[in-house]
Amino acid sequence: MNANFRKKLLWLHTWSGLTIGLVVIFLALTGAGFVLRPQLDDIVYRDLHVVPKCVTPLALKELAASARLAHPEGKLHSIEMMSDDTASVAVMFTGKDYVYLNPCNAQVLGIQNEYGGFFGVMDGLHRVRFFTDMSLGRTLAGWVNAIFLLLLIGGGIALWWPRNRQALKSAVKFNPRLPGSARTLSLHKVIGLYTALVLVVITVTGLPLGFEPLKNMIYSATGYVPPTKPNSKMAAEGAKRVSMDVFWQTTKALVPDFEWVSLRYPAKPEAAYEAEILEKGMPSKEAKSYYYMDAFSGETLKLQHYLTDQHFGRKIYLYCVAIHGGLVWGLPYQLLLLFSTLGVGVQAYSGFSPYLRRKFRKSVKAGLALKLVKKTVEADDICSFEFVDPKGKMLPAFSAGSHIDVIVSDGIVRQYSLCNDPKDTHRYVIGVLRHPDSRGGSRAMHDDLNVGDVIDVSLPKNHFPLDHSAKRSLLLAGGIGVTPILCMAERLANVGADFTMHYCTRSVGRTAFLDRIKQSGFAERVSFHFGDGPAAQLIDIDAVLMGPDPDTHLYVCGPKGFMDAVLDSAAKNGWPDHHVHREYFSGAVQTSENNVAFDVKVASTGKIIHVAKDQSVLAALTECGVDVQSSCAEGVCGTCLTRVLEGEPEHRDLFLTAEECAKNDQFLPCCSRARSPMLVLDL
Repeated sequence: MNANFRKKLLWLHTWSGLTIGLVVIFLALTGAGFVLRPQLDDIVYRDLHVVPKCVTPLALKELAASARLAHPEGKLHSIEMMSDDTASVAVMFTGKDYVYLNPCNAQVLGIQNEYGGFFGVMDGLHRVRFFTDMSLGRTLAGWVNAIFLLLLIGGGIALWWPRNRQALKSAVKFNPRLPGSARTLSLHKVIGLYTALVLVVITVTGLPLGFEPLKNMIYSATGYVPPTKPNSKMAAEGAKRVSMDVFWQTTKALVPDFEWVSLRYPAKPEAAYEAEILEKGMPSKEAKSYYYMDAFSGETLKLQHYLTDQHFGRKIYLYCVAIHGGLVWGLPYQLLLLFSTLGVGVQAYSGFSPYLRRKFRKSVKAGLALKLVKKTVEADDICSFEFVDPKGKMLPAFSAGSHIDVIVSDGIVRQYSLCNDPKDTHRYVIGVLRHPDSRGGSRAMHDDLNVGDVIDVSLPKNHFPLDHSAKRSLLLAGGIGVTPILCMAERLANVGADFTMHYCTRSVGRTAFLDRIKQSGFAERVSFHFGDGPAAQLIDIDAVLMGPDPDTHLYVCGPKGFMDAVLDSAAKNGWPDHHVHREYFSGAVQTSENNVAFDVKVASTGKIIHVAKDQSVLAALTECGVDVQSSCAEGVCGTCLTRVLEGEPEHRDLFLTAEECAKNDQFLPCCSRARSPMLVLDL
C-alpha cells in the first residue's frame, strides 16, 4: 500500500471511529443486550412466560375478557400462543402492551410492554425508537452501518493486512509482552480481525432494514410485489363476526404443526382475521406463514405457507432480518453475535486509548508529583524510598512487577521497580542500589534526595507481569533484582498461590529487605543464598531448574551475569520460553566500533531517515521530528517497541525473547540496528 494513501486511510479510519464510532458502539452494545432474548426471557421473566402444564386451556373469549379487565386502556390487537403446554398466553393491546395469562384459569401473570424489561429496552434503543420519526432513525442507523462497513471494517482490514507470511503469524496473535500503546493496538488489531467477518455479516444484513430504497431494490430485482391483504366480504348490516375461537380452531386445523401463532383482531370493519404462524422446522424465526379468514362468513381467503408460497425476494429480506437479529442458526450463532458485538466495545477502547495517549502524552509525561516521606538504608549501598501524594490522596493501583519512571533531575530519568505490597493504595516504595559506575541516577537518589522533597514520577507501568493462570511460580532474585520479585511474592501470598522464592546476594550485609522477608507470612517459602556463606547454602541453579513442571512459570530478575546463568540453565533444562519471564535492569554496553550506517523509512509518510553508525535509530527519528515513546534507552523496558514492516533488524535488546527476535517483525530502536540497508517502520 502506498505510504501516502495509508496515511490518509489511517486518518479516515481514526476519525470515523471517533465520530460515527460512538453510534456504532451504541448499536453494538444495545444489540448485545437483547441477542439472547429468546433464551433468557423465559429465565429472567419466568413468572410471565412459564406456567404449570395446561392440558385444557380456556376459550380465547374468556382469556381476552380477563386481559381487558387488567388493561382497560387501549384496544385488543392480537393473542399470541406457543405450542408448548407450559407457556403462558400473551394478549397484546395497541401500544404493544402485553398481558400475560395462565391459559387454564385466565389468571393475570403480569403486564409488560414489548419494549419493557431489560431486553425490551435494549431492543427499543437498538431500533432507535426514541426518534419521533422512526423512518429517520432507521435511515440514520443505515448510514452508520454503511460508513462502519466501508471505513471502519474495510479500512481496518486494509491497514492490518500484513505484507508477508512471516508478518501474518504475528498479526493474528495478541502479544501481551508489548508495552503500553503497542499492546493495546495489538489487541485492537487481533480483536478486529476475529470479529470482522461476523460484523460484516451483521452490517450488510442491516442495510436493507435501514434503507427503504435498498429493500425496494431487492424486491424489484427479484420481481417481488408486496401483496395487499385480503378483506372480508361485505356483510349484511348488523351481521356479527365469527368468534375468535372459531378462527383459532380453523387455523389449528389448517396449520397443526405450529411453534408459535399470533391471532390478530381486525383493525377495520372490512378487515379479515389474520394469523401469523411460525411452523416447526422453519429456517428462521422470521420464516412465518400467514392465514386470512373472512371475519363474517368464516371462509378461507388465503393460506400462504412460507416454504412453498413465499416469494424469493421476500425470503431474501426476511433472511437479512433474521441474520441481523440472531433469529437463525440457533444458540451458537447468537453467542457469536454476542461476542462480536461486545468486541466492538473492546475495539472502541483499544482504538481510542492509544490515540488519546498520543494526544495527551506530553502533558502527562511525568504523571504524578510525589513526596518522599521515608528513606531507609536496607543494606550496603541500598536504600528504599517511600513516596506518597503530598495531599494524602490515594495513588493509582499497580500490579506485581510494575515499575515507575523517576525524574531524578533535569535530563535524568530512571526506572525503578515497585517493591511494596500491590494492596497498598497510599504509597509507592522503590529500592535503589548505588551503582559504582553511576551515570548520575542512583548517585542523585542516594545523595541528593531527602525526606520532604517532591519529585515527578510516571504512572506505574508493567513489562514484567505475573501470569496468574500458572498453578505454581518459581521466583529467582539476584541482588537488587529482589524489588519486583518481592512485590510478586507479596501478591502471590495474598491470593494464596503456590510459589517458591530463591534470593541470591553476595553477603548478608548486601541483602536488602532481609528482615521484612523473614517477618513475612511467606518466609518459609524463601531460600537465601549468600556468596560468602557455606558452600551448602549456595544456589545450584541447574538443580533448582531441573525437570520443569508444565504448570510452573519462572520469574527472574537481577544483574546480567545472574540472569544469563538462570536463562541458560532454563533453556538447557527444557523450560518453554513462554513460561520464562525476565526483567533486566540495564542493557549490555554498546559500542559503535563495528556499526554500519543504514536508513529507516517511516511507512505513514514515506520519509527516509539516515541512521549514522554512531547514532541510535531512536535518536535519528527524534532528530527528524518522529515522536517515539521511550524510557530506558537501553533495550530493557520495551517502551519504544516498534513494528518492522520490511527489512531485517539486528536485535541488541534484552526485552524480546529469542522466538520474538526470530520473527523480525518488531525491534527496539533505542539500541537495535539493521542487518539490511533499510528498515520500513510502522510509524
